[in-house]
Amino acid sequence: MKQFIHVIVLLFFAGLISSCNDWLNKTPYDKIPGDELYATESGVEEALNGLYLGLAERSLYGGELTVGMIEALVEHYAVPDNHRYKDLVDNAYGTDASKTYFSSIWSGMYRQIANCNVFLEQIAAHQENYNPERYRLFRGEALALRTFLHFDLYRLFAPAYTEEDKTKRAIPYYDRETDNPTPYLTGEEIMIRLLEDVDEAVALLDKDPVLNLDTLSFQADGEKAVYWQYRHFRFNVYAVQVLKARMYLYMGDKPAAYAIASALLNGQNPAGGANNFNTAFPSIMRMPSNYRDVLCFSEVIFGIHDIDRESMYKRYFSLDLATESILLAGEKWRTEKYGSNMLDMRYRGFGDAADKSETETMLAVLKYQKKSLVSSDPYTFRNELIPLIRKGELFLIAAEASPNDTEKEHWLEALIINRGGYQLGDVTGDLDAYIDLEYNRELYAEGQYFYYLKRNGVTSLMKQDATTKNVSAGYFVLPIPDAESDNRVD
Repeated sequence: MKQFIHVIVLLFFAGLISSCNDWLNKTPYDKIPGDELYATESGVEEALNGLYLGLAERSLYGGELTVGMIEALVEHYAVPDNHRYKDLVDNAYGTDASKTYFSSIWSGMYRQIANCNVFLEQIAAHQENYNPERYRLFRGEALALRTFLHFDLYRLFAPAYTEEDKTKRAIPYYDRETDNPTPYLTGEEIMIRLLEDVDEAVALLDKDPVLNLDTLSFQADGEKAVYWQYRHFRFNVYAVQVLKARMYLYMGDKPAAYAIASALLNGQNPAGGANNFNTAFPSIMRMPSNYRDVLCFSEVIFGIHDIDRESMYKRYFSLDLATESILLAGEKWRTEKYGSNMLDMRYRGFGDAADKSETETMLAVLKYQKKSLVSSDPYTFRNELIPLIRKGELFLIAAEASPNDTEKEHWLEALIINRGGYQLGDVTGDLDAYIDLEYNRELYAEGQYFYYLKRNGVTSLMKQDATTKNVSAGYFVLPIPDAESDNRVD
């Protein structure tokens, strides 16, 4: 097998650290030997920052797995005939263009997994150099990141977790740094491993500073530790618990998913102990009106920092792009999803008509557009934030996994009231259809609707011109790259 997941971790980190700001407390260290890097807690902090920065690669969550390819596949954009995504949305997965996307995602995610494993092995080898509580936080975060990556690989490249398909070969699982390929596991085997990892992460993060709301002034050894700022955006213990709920729902274990989601939203800690969840992640409607935005930044439970997020916006959505390159939304689609409720803050994620079509009115996607902020704005990081886990999804997990219609309605109403322009009694009709509607509205351009459709076995999508596109189950299973499959003997 051509080994592409093994990397020299310091070289990888060196290319990333230079693009970071104080959020990640950067210090370039491309010349630091591994033993020296991991000899101190500050060195470990730099290495862990590198893991987070790696997620922001264009082929991963800084592009294709949030706003790009994965959203095009669910018809969240009108894709022009000559657009680079055209083969993908036409289910032409065997073309060279399509294969390039899949290969970049596969190799990029396994590269990040390899980096997680290097990190875990190194901190274990130097454990005596760290405060024991810090070590638990370091290990818990890295385990959570590795789980997060494996889980998305499974959701992308393997059949959905059904009784029929969970015993089929899925993906390799790597829990150590190695030059040798590991065997493919079945979906069931993968999820057993990942649930073990996520449970360990929750246990390790049992004293996470976020539990005490000390997210901006974590005290370490009597001094303020800048590294621990913005704890509510890193892979904190709440994010791990929501990830676990996401995993249970994907497996079809609705009672387990509901237990986690409802506990957190009701002010209880599923793992026991303190729970300040609703205070740590307040509703965006509780923020002053000038700080309310379509990203709902106050509700982001885990997100990545991209100092160049504006560049991501310009690559996909800028009206300066040529017609064949820009991704736009359709007015007909927005009308179907939102009606005319301009008070819904998510409605404002689409700009005034941008007529790049001769036949219909199209809309600019503004969700990640850079905002003009005053120097005194305490939330300037909003322009550099890409959400990966949000409170809105937790409401949807609770609704979808609810044991009865009364609970479904309760959680749906709790969500929409927090988005403005709604009141009790506005949730009507088919509740399951309403959940689908809210997944569209709430998680638009964040990459999660794809997985919702896949686990629910959806066979049709509404296009931006409000027509219907029929798809098969295979549409939601990305083919494993040739470089991986052709060089294996197992």
